[in-house]
Amino acid sequence: MNWASVFYFLGTDVPLQALVWVIVALGVFVAFKVLGVADMSVDALFPFSAILSLLLINLGVPSILALLIAVIASMGVGFINSALHVYLKIDPLLAGIIVMIALYTPNLLMAKGTISLASGKSTIFIGLNSLFHNMIASKIFLMAIICLAILILAYWFFGTELGLSLRASGKNSSMSKANGINTNGMYILGLVISSALIGLAGGLYGQLNTYSTNDSGRGSIVIGLAIIFLGEVIFGNKSFKFSLLSLLVASIIYWLILDIIQILPDFSTTYLNLTKAIFITLIVCVYELKKTAKKKLSIRKALIIKEEN
Repeated sequence: MNWASVFYFLGTDVPLQALVWVIVALGVFVAFKVLGVADMSVDALFPFSAILSLLLINLGVPSILALLIAVIASMGVGFINSALHVYLKIDPLLAGIIVMIALYTPNLLMAKGTISLASGKSTIFIGLNSLFHNMIASKIFLMAIICLAILILAYWFFGTELGLSLRASGKNSSMSKANGINTNGMYILGLVISSALIGLAGGLYGQLNTYSTNDSGRGSIVIGLAIIFLGEVIFGNKSFKFSLLSLLVASIIYWLILDIIQILPDFSTTYLNLTKAIFITLIVCVYELKKTAKKKLSIRKALIIKEEN
């Protein structure tokens, strides 16, 4: 077997896309599922982090430090986003749109369309290549380690007292306030964590591809939500642990299906965005149908129990 060909296929098509976007999906999960907010700033925050990471490397900053700075800057964006709602009482959806629009300016100033890794500069993936002497293997290995660490850390954090307070605040704000939880503080913390994850994914994406554009994050929140819904369709809503694992599996399946669609005979990339839109619509429809069926089944069981009593 030609292992180089196997690594090339896997590395360029499914796993690397899936491993980047599972981090995006986790960031969207924190905002949407934990806080109950569809954060529209994701679409501009993702390329912001990618562009900033590459710009810093080109300016001579070590790649790991450039990634860290990009994540911290993303956390700052998350704080601004949450502050618009908490302190200025702006609707969360509108606050996300405002931040998304505002980020287009720094993105344009830093990238001016497209930014690429300068000649002679190194990313965290290039630095690791000395271990495998195969760039695809290096990228897969490092991304897998990062994703595994992030998922384990997320599972641990949301099981702590602070994490449980954050989850409780998002699920029932009034009850959380009655129990002495600072819901405004939890909202800020949640969006900062969400933005940090999006920033990490964006920074990794930029260093992974060695270039980024202002449009790199277009549709990021929709893809993140599609992965979340696909995971719930496959696994159901069993536990928080399964919710995290479902993101990884669903991300792989999502990009695998898109990859298969793109290699179909006579398929034109002109229809790629339309294909994605139809695919995402189908995922959401199946998710809603499954949720409706589950609700009807619960009502039916309750009626049967009532009749028996």
